[in-house]
Order: sequence, then C-alpha cells, then structure tokens
Amino acid sequence: MVGADALELTWAGPNDAPQRRTIGPGETLLGRDPAVQIVLDDPQVSRQHASIQADAGAAILRDLGSRNGTYVNGDRIDEVELQPGDQISLGRTTFEVGALAPAATGATAGATTGVDAGVDAGTVLLDAIPEPDDAPFAERIAPMEAGTVVEATPPATPSAPDLARPAAAAPGIVTPEMLASASISEAALRQAGVEVRQTEFAALGGGVGSFAWVDLLRVCGVPSTEITVVGLDAHAIDRYRRLCANSQIPDHERLRSHSESCPDNVWGFPGYSVRESWAAFKRGKLRAATAPIWGVLSEPVLGQTWTPRGGDVFNSLDREEERIGWESMRLPGRIRAIRKSDEGRIVAIISLSDATQRRHIAVSARFLHLAVGYPAIQLLPELGTLRERTGDRERVINAYEEHDHVYTDLRENGGAVLIRGRGIVASRIIQRLVEERRNNPNIQIIHLHRSRLQRGSHFGRAHRRVEDQFEMQPFNWPKACWGGELRRQLESADGPERKRLLDIWGGTTTANRSDWRGMIRDGSREGWYRAEYGAVEDVDIVDGKVVTRVSSRLGGGGSLSLSVEYVIDCTGLVAGLDRSPLLADLTATYDLPRNPLGRLAVSDDFEVSAMRNGDARMYAAGAPTMGGPFAAVDSFLGLQYAALRSVDDMRRAARGIKPLRGLRSLWQWQRWMRGVSP
Repeated sequence: MVGADALELTWAGPNDAPQRRTIGPGETLLGRDPAVQIVLDDPQVSRQHASIQADAGAAILRDLGSRNGTYVNGDRIDEVELQPGDQISLGRTTFEVGALAPAATGATAGATTGVDAGVDAGTVLLDAIPEPDDAPFAERIAPMEAGTVVEATPPATPSAPDLARPAAAAPGIVTPEMLASASISEAALRQAGVEVRQTEFAALGGGVGSFAWVDLLRVCGVPSTEITVVGLDAHAIDRYRRLCANSQIPDHERLRSHSESCPDNVWGFPGYSVRESWAAFKRGKLRAATAPIWGVLSEPVLGQTWTPRGGDVFNSLDREEERIGWESMRLPGRIRAIRKSDEGRIVAIISLSDATQRRHIAVSARFLHLAVGYPAIQLLPELGTLRERTGDRERVINAYEEHDHVYTDLRENGGAVLIRGRGIVASRIIQRLVEERRNNPNIQIIHLHRSRLQRGSHFGRAHRRVEDQFEMQPFNWPKACWGGELRRQLESADGPERKRLLDIWGGTTTANRSDWRGMIRDGSREGWYRAEYGAVEDVDIVDGKVVTRVSSRLGGGGSLSLSVEYVIDCTGLVAGLDRSPLLADLTATYDLPRNPLGRLAVSDDFEVSAMRNGDARMYAAGAPTMGGPFAAVDSFLGLQYAALRSVDDMRRAARGIKPLRGLRSLWQWQRWMRGVSP
C-alpha cells in the first residue's frame, strides 16, 4: 500500500515526446482513443488499453482487455498495485511510476509537460523500446499479434539523452545514455556499479537452440565454467513444451520430427526409434518393440513416417542437461541489449530485475550465440482487430495460446468451432476436437480457406500430394533439405535464388497421417466437419457468438455468414526481426544486413559477420536466420546443424574446443551412452 491518492507518471513513446503527469485521485484511462485522459500515439496500444485507479491510499493498474497486454517490470498483468519505481509498458510506450504523494490541487494536478525542450517531438528514445525490463522480450513468445495487424518499425538510435526517467540512475542500472552508441565501455559499466561478468562463450536465449550449441561445446571439451547461458526458463525445452501443450500436443502424442533428430545427442544414434523399441522390449512388449524399427525402415513407401513422442524428447533433453551441467551455466535473466565493447568483446546487457529491485549485469563474451526463437504469436488481421475492439480473448484464440477452456466448454455444452489455417497445427486442433466429440457429439467443425487447393508444390519431377485441402509432406521441408542434395543446393545459391527455392520447398503443409485423413473423411460424410471458401469481409461478436461474414468464391460468388462459439487461428508464429525489441534494436544500432526474407544475414557458418569486434564473434541460429544457407533452421536437426557449423568455425580461433572425430568422438559417445559428464 502507498499512502497517497495521486502518483507521478513519466513516459515516452514511439511518436510522443517525453512527458510527465501527476494523476489522481480517481480513475485515469490510457490508450489511443482521443476520449481517454492519457492519449498515446502508439499503434501497438489499444484504444482503451489500461486504467489507473489512484485513491484510498493505493494506485491500481488494470488491463482493459488490450490486444498486446499490459506489463509491469516485465510481467504481464491483469491488475496490480503500483509502487514507486515500477516500469509499465503499453505497446512501445514505457512509463515510470515516480514518487507518490497526496493529490495535488489547482492547475498542477493533471498538468502535462514536456520533460525537456531539447528533445524533439516524435524522437524515438531507446528506453521507449519495449525492453526486457519493461515489456515483452525476445526470449519469450510475446502475447501479442503479429505484424499482420500492426507493422512495428525498428527503433532508432537515440540522438538525445532519455529524460523520461529520473536523471540520477540507481547503481547497477545500465542507463539509456550508456546504450546510445554502438560501443560500450566495460570500465564505464563497472564505474556505474554494473557487474561485468566475463565469459568465453555466452548463449543468449536459453532454449533448444542455445542447448544444441552448449551441448556441442561441452562434448568438444569446453568446461562449464567458461560458458554462460542466459534465459528465463529453468529447462531448455520448457518454452517448446508450452507451445506443444497449447497447440494440443500432450507428452504422449508424437511430434513432427524424426528419429535421428536428437537435440540431446550430437551423434544421432541411438535415435528415438531405437530407444522407444528398447524401452518396449525391456517391458516385454515385443510387438511394440518392433513397430518403431519397422516404421523407420518402411517409411514413407510402405508406411507413414515415424515420429517420436513428445514426452520422450522432453525427457531426453532433461537428462542431457543434467549430464553437461546446464544448471551451473545458467544465468536467469532477460536480455535487454547487445553491444560491442571498447575492450574488443561483445556485451549483453541482462536484466535481473524483479518486483523488489531493478538490477542489470553485463555479460562480456568473446563468442556469443544468439538463439531467441520466435518473438510473437500471429493473429490474422481481422481477428486481431476484433480482439482489440472487443477485448475478447476467450472466443478468438491463437492455437499457440493456452485455451483449454474451449474444450471444457465444448465438452459440456457442445457448439461450433471455426478453424483458420490449413497446416500441421490445424490438423492437431481438429484431432483434439474430434476427441471431444466422443464426449459430446454436438460439436461442429467449420474449416475456412481462402480458396481451394488445386495442386501441391512442384520441384523438378517431385510434387506434393493434396487431399481434403491439405498439402501433404512428412516434415516442414523436404527431407533432403537437412543433409542431402537440397541442402547443398541452397547453400551454394545466391540471395534471390535462395528465396525462390525456399518459396517452393516451404509453404503450409501437414503430415500424411492415416488417422487425420480418416477424421476429415468421416466428418465430411457425417456432416460435423465442412470446409468453406472465400475472403473474410467482417468478423464480429453477436449475441455471444463469433460471426464471420465471407465473400464466397465458389458457385458464382455470393456471401455466407458463419456463426460459431469459437475461432481458432492456426496460422502460426511471427519471426520478423521488428517484432522483437532486442533484435530490432540490434539491427538498427549496427545497421545489420538482412537476407532476402528480411531476417538476419548470416554466413554459411551462421556468423553475423557485421558484429565482429576484434577477435570477438557473434553467431545466430533458429527462426531469425530463415532465408540463409539452411532451410530448416528452427527444427531440432537444424539447430544442431547451426551449432556444428558455428562451433567448427570457432575452433580455429577459440581455445579449448577439441575436434570431435575419430577416437575422441567414440570416447565421448560412450560417455553419453553411460550418462557420464563430458
């Protein structure tokens, strides 16, 4: 509690000059709507985004169902009591809560003033970027819609000090002034009370991409004391596991991966099929023991492609984490910024702030690996607009968001669901809905497509099969993209040719599973599943239902209205650099080149060459590098491939990395088999 009926807010946004206001007592609304008390010129802020109620000795911040969420000190909130020093983020606008005091009177109360006349209106200040301290950050799947709703722009490098915060910075805090230039002094950081932690190797992200890199370093002889891993999740697989759970892939279901894609095992043997077979054999289940081996040997001609269970993959990574000492290398924190240092290294600014304090440390590394994954969840434009306008997050959902309430309600009450998207995620959502139909047959599925899928993609003499409006392919990419002819072809191609090849090989596909095909056939025949086609004209909520008006493209045109209880958007995640505050700041600060798909341009060894600083190097992996020398960059095997290329490249310059070949490789493999530390 705070003994005050008013508080002071200081803020700056992408199109607003720094401002300060004392608000309260009473309620103050914040948003883009001209009718609210604090109007923000920020396209990522909802019309009525949040409110602050300041009275009765407390200041309460509430989110009003905003599209992109309200964050306090980096955590998404629905309602929270504010304290002095709290950092509030709405879209790309950052607020700081100043001293709380008794309500002012007269003209002073509610007055808005520019903080400094020397800062031009519209100047984008670095601290106005939604940073990890204050907002959705790069290493977490941000709960906001993709650029299909609002295109974010890269933040500009600040040309003036950020005066939207108190002038005197607290010890241990990296100020915007320190980050204003492309090079930062480690000595100056220490003088400011910021701990500078030097390490030879730094892995930023803490997910599967970081894990693949660190695991290989450990197997190649690098001690854990020379590696620092930055991320929030306790385990490397945690974020991926959450996405699987939300998209209705529980641990017992199978992933869209292959037997030899083993993020816990750089050799790929024994693969998951052999392990599953051996586990079944030890339990005396001989028939179950032969199925995985037969599946791998017969695919895809005599049987469908074999894939591992999610739980087996998750557990294998947990075991390998323990073997290599993952926990001892972890630094739990949020990645705020990356800068070259005057001392010839690369520095990552890490926030360790929590509800009780603000604290930054700097991780200074000679070799830095960036694998922060997808920054945002994607919603189709009309669905994002509807959520912003109505604040309804219960009936319009992205498949990667937690949405178990949908299945609970359908199980109890029945209803209709509209599916958008025709890829692997849509197939899994349909499977879950079919499973719920066993509990309540009054569940209807409508699958909306823009147009009929007449034929699959062609490349040379190969083409994809199309059935029931799904384009079939075992994995996201043709298998030769991982280690065969297509991988070599892509690596040797120039930028425009790479884009052309990726457009042909990629696309939206689903696995050719007999049970999924059977569900669609049964549903179409029995009438509980149907496909519709056309362009969406409007989406609204009418009498508690989501009504989608579609301009039909079949049968001479016309229109139809689809009324359902829920809409589930299965169109995926966003990998654009501009949607990640960290990557947007990094690319703007160093004017990093982009590949033809707009992602980070990397070498064939996955180095971000423009970030070289003396002997220091930076490498990247995963979704931000799509469009480079490798197609399946966000797959398990793709992340391992990037790790292999980058570690092999570093071996020429780094100390302590031993080649993994011959007897040493055999020795390390048998240590892996026995579960012994590298």
